[in-house]
Amino acid sequence: MTDPQRTETESVDRPAGSRRDFLALGGVLAGVGLFGACRSMDAQPVRGRPAKSREENLAVWRRGAGAPYESTNTPGVCSLPGPYRKHRFPDPDKYRNATAIHGMCQLCSTVCGITGWVKDGRIIKVDGNPNDPNSRGKMCARGQAALNHQYHPERLLHPLRRVGPRGSGKWRRISWDEALDEIAGRLRAVRESGKIEEFAFHQGRNRSKDAVANFLRAFGTNTALNHRGLCSAARRAANLTYLFESDWDLGDYENTKYILNFGSNMFEAHQGHVPGAQRVQRGRFENGAKLVTFDVRMSNTAGNSDEFYMPFPGTDGAVALGMAHTILAEDLYDAEFFGEWANCSVDELRAELREFTPEWAEAKSSIPADVIRRIAREFADAAPHATTMCNRGSSAHLNGYYNDRAIGLLNVLVGSVGKHGGWCWMWTGGIDGKRFAPPKGAPAPKTPSILADPPEIALANVWNKMKVGELVYWYLQQERAKIQVYMSYNLDSPLTWPEMDVTRNVLLDEDKIGFHVCINPFLNETATFADLVLPWTTFMERWDVDARGAYNLKPYISMRRPMVEPLGEARDVREIFPDLARRIGTGMEQWYPEDLTTPEYIAQWLDGVPHDSDRYSSGFEFLRDVGAWEDPDEPTYHEPYLRPLSAADLEGSETDPVTGIITKDGRGIGIVHRGEPVCGFKTPSRKLEVRSTFVAKTGRNEDTSELTRIANSKGKNRPDYHKGHDVEIPEFPTYRQIDEHVDLEDDQLVMTSFKWNVHNHGRTANLKWCAEIVHSNPAWIHPDTAARLGLEDGDWIEVTGYRSKMLAAVAPALGLGSGAIDKKLEIPVVLTRGIHPAAIAISNSLGHFAYTRVARAEREGAPGSAAAGMDLEGLRDEDWERNMWWQDRSRGDKSAWVKNTGPGWAQNSVLPIAPDPISGQQAFNSTVVRIRKIT
Repeated sequence: MTDPQRTETESVDRPAGSRRDFLALGGVLAGVGLFGACRSMDAQPVRGRPAKSREENLAVWRRGAGAPYESTNTPGVCSLPGPYRKHRFPDPDKYRNATAIHGMCQLCSTVCGITGWVKDGRIIKVDGNPNDPNSRGKMCARGQAALNHQYHPERLLHPLRRVGPRGSGKWRRISWDEALDEIAGRLRAVRESGKIEEFAFHQGRNRSKDAVANFLRAFGTNTALNHRGLCSAARRAANLTYLFESDWDLGDYENTKYILNFGSNMFEAHQGHVPGAQRVQRGRFENGAKLVTFDVRMSNTAGNSDEFYMPFPGTDGAVALGMAHTILAEDLYDAEFFGEWANCSVDELRAELREFTPEWAEAKSSIPADVIRRIAREFADAAPHATTMCNRGSSAHLNGYYNDRAIGLLNVLVGSVGKHGGWCWMWTGGIDGKRFAPPKGAPAPKTPSILADPPEIALANVWNKMKVGELVYWYLQQERAKIQVYMSYNLDSPLTWPEMDVTRNVLLDEDKIGFHVCINPFLNETATFADLVLPWTTFMERWDVDARGAYNLKPYISMRRPMVEPLGEARDVREIFPDLARRIGTGMEQWYPEDLTTPEYIAQWLDGVPHDSDRYSSGFEFLRDVGAWEDPDEPTYHEPYLRPLSAADLEGSETDPVTGIITKDGRGIGIVHRGEPVCGFKTPSRKLEVRSTFVAKTGRNEDTSELTRIANSKGKNRPDYHKGHDVEIPEFPTYRQIDEHVDLEDDQLVMTSFKWNVHNHGRTANLKWCAEIVHSNPAWIHPDTAARLGLEDGDWIEVTGYRSKMLAAVAPALGLGSGAIDKKLEIPVVLTRGIHPAAIAISNSLGHFAYTRVARAEREGAPGSAAAGMDLEGLRDEDWERNMWWQDRSRGDKSAWVKNTGPGWAQNSVLPIAPDPISGQQAFNSTVVRIRKIT
């Protein structure tokens, strides 16, 4: 692909290069063109080099010379191979007679299909499962490092009970009977107290949703907490505003011609990482698609894009509105599609967007107006084979909902919604629950919970139960709620939650959290503040039925099953919860038949999966053999709004003569389109909700039941205790300036966060192969900014974070205020043009103070009394003891610190609690910080 307007590429110094990029992605994209050529840059005038062809890029890689661009060392990434590299490969007979057992990874949210190779009762290799229709046999570095997780010497294998003050690190090993009896007694006391909501279950990444839901429902609590607010709430709320049916867009990247990316790092850290990334690259290199990225930082996705621009932080929505204005002003929109499927007129939308010219967008974002116009024209010209792509880069701001709603509008204007190669979605975010529902469990309780549904946040729970996780500990600190028993599950909130000191102080306070039981395979930061820790099985030792957002646009189903027996006394919640329920009694036990084993339960769930009856006795046996299945006869979910209504659907229905909306028994089922009854969109207008009366009324706590009756999919009123907590939400897409970003002072920058391709937010720093690649995370600062602040590469700075003035004004009831956070962060800097001059970037995932010696980058040392719950000798790792080279031996002396050593720094110590009051999205990328050089 060549650009007739450019003969030479402008590019920033690429902070991602050499063959380590390929290694860190685990070979995910090798066969589909990993190294795309970046043809442009941010708005900064830095010259670069001509773009290379795909063949030239691959030739460079095959020669072993690295990625297409030479570069200095990537900030925080070691040069591979390391100084103690091995020179011998495994014995070629190592895998002879090994047995392949399929499962699903759980080291990030993508949930790729995997195959474990088992020999003599031990997993010796993990590969991608080629039968998985989503990940297609590919996997990333995290999945490759699954063995580090499974056989880690500091893995927790026995229950532990604290014996000193909470958080003192003093433990004793106890039996499962002792552990479960104590937990059951405390939970029984909660039920008897009549304050059911004071049992809180707090999950991180939960892929056993049926088991967790059944236990909480049987108990009767709705204080089921999660991390959605820290992940993707704004993006989901924006999608739901348009669609109601789904909160997750799945661009048809493989068949598209144009991908307009706002802040999505698909190649490293997207929720659909492996499935999505390979389809993006196939779309580019096999279908000629163009990838244009807007991001405040040069991620691997940005650096591998065809064009890349750096907007001022939080202005993605301004750029999108400037493009929308161009599409309308130049009549580039799809008049037929918009007229038929938008719930407002073009003239109404023009009036709403009249001020959002490309020049206005340039003033906000620093992206040139002519660039905004050109890309808008290209996007419209490629439609309907065009799609936007966005994620936390655009959404994890206080104005994130506004940004993503503006971005979504572009798809509506050009008519690519639901089209082949366009902006698509699925009616399910995972398993086809209509065909394959889990065995019936306990009914849902109606107990309200202010921790699960805080009244200041308008849209967090009106469609889906997204919750607002970042407010949990703040509410407890402010004594707006209390917890008698707190059960944390696969969660590392002391490291990954904003304002780490708030989290720590609450977890230590026994008046606020009476008893804390932690379920985890490791003694992570959360476990260090627990009263009792239960050893959880790994994803290679347990049963689940699972799936993720389906990029083939048809649902699939997968089975996770034990590849080996659990080590030590580790147990899964599918064993723990039935045992607990029977010990608690009080009726809970009725939901756990004693004669039903976990494999039998899973077999019931999979009973309807089609299979070759000559080869398999059941769907369960079939999935044991193949791991994953997608129905070849299922149509893709393209243009679902055009699906005709049947005669049976229409029997007894009524059609509104003005709107054409078709209802049955008072509920919407479709709309008349070109004289024919079709499903339409499952919204209050049965069209795309460009103008949303629903969100405006919801923000004002008004009744929306008539609207949700017509949508007949999702949506409900806010509960009564939300009254008095109104939030103004505009009916139309618009832009919201982040107040504190205006007129920054010389020592102020906007702090942004990001993930490395070898890590997730808090659960991979214990993996030695991943930790060797990335274990340090200095702050990225632009050279021009550094010059202004008198900084040089490697200097140390003090970072002070501030709570949001804008949030304090919009949501004063939260009581957060707008002052500085007490905690300071001291961190070295690395200078790179791969960051906007107004921003400072610090990755998350690192800075552990627990979670094994690997995560803490400590070659020596012992886990103290917690060793009673481990098998340090049986799982001893001599490779780690011999070859771990990046321990920081400076003992806090900054002048003695050696670059690329140590466990990194915890950005969240200076990140304020900052939920978007519309969706509850934590504003990871909006924080204004002050920078002071440490001399």
